[in-house]
Amino acid sequence: MRRPNLRARFSIVATVGLAIVWVMLWGEISLGAALWGILVALVIQASFPLPDVPELRFFRPVGFARLVVVTLWGLAISSFIVAVQVLAFWRPTKNAIIRVPLRSSSMFITAITAELITLEPGSVALDAGERWVLVHVFDASTPERIHRARESVRRTEATALWAFGTAADRALLEED
Repeated sequence: MRRPNLRARFSIVATVGLAIVWVMLWGEISLGAALWGILVALVIQASFPLPDVPELRFFRPVGFARLVVVTLWGLAISSFIVAVQVLAFWRPTKNAIIRVPLRSSSMFITAITAELITLEPGSVALDAGERWVLVHVFDASTPERIHRARESVRRTEATALWAFGTAADRALLEED
């Protein structure tokens, strides 16, 4: 197995993001905290180089904002659904593990999709491979619910593709 080529990459997005986290951890918004945050961000990026991720070149801020909003909305809705299911103790739930085919062959998009699925209460991505993900579904009592779970995974992948996908990946969305 070949090790990826690692070299220090300084990214403005990573620097600003790490500096924001530093200021939040520091607890006060000040020029000194921001400057120290930028310095710490640069040291982190130089000390812990990451491999090149080609999909990050296709980052779209509007698509990413949509990804965040859709994920937060999904968290709220699924939390409510899981709470209702748990409180309805007289009606047992039927769980299932389903394999969902994905459109993109990018492992980066597959990983983001699996992470977003796992974030939502009641669903867990158990395994993933090229163009598929294995998902635990909390309520699979009817074929319609299983179909809805598959469609939810596909929508999550589509949202990730709009945020990070290449033009070829986004063309896959048009075909569906």
